[in-house]
Amino acid sequence: MRSERLRREIDQALQAGWAIEDESPDRVVLVNRNYGDLGVHVVIALLTAWWSFGVLNAVYAAYKYLNDSRRRVLWESARACPNCGEAAAADAEFCRTCGEKLPHDSDGPHSCPECGVVLADGARYCRNCGSEVGTRSATGQDVG
Repeated sequence: MRSERLRREIDQALQAGWAIEDESPDRVVLVNRNYGDLGVHVVIALLTAWWSFGVLNAVYAAYKYLNDSRRRVLWESARACPNCGEAAAADAEFCRTCGEKLPHDSDGPHSCPECGVVLADGARYCRNCGSEVGTRSATGQDVG
């Protein structure tokens, strides 16, 4: 299931002319194909139509289609700002876009109370300062 932020980005891109090229559960690859500039097509047609019957126009369009396509990759974020939907790092306290305080994810990583470094799940001691930090219970509360 896609997050609201990712669905919104995909919808905006599709409305702007992008097409979905590839999808997986955690990412969507978008492509915006290009057939070349209309002015260039007109110049090619005027200069070469008498002997090529538009073959060079087709070659130019194929070249632009294959070699001048733009791609975007949209990633599903495990954590996003509840205010603006911007993806947020696992250890972020505030949104980098709007400044909103991010809710603490009880299932996500927790940090050392002494130095603030993000700890691995089940860590009993901080890998940075060595402080005993306890472990997480099944409810996500620190124990120990």
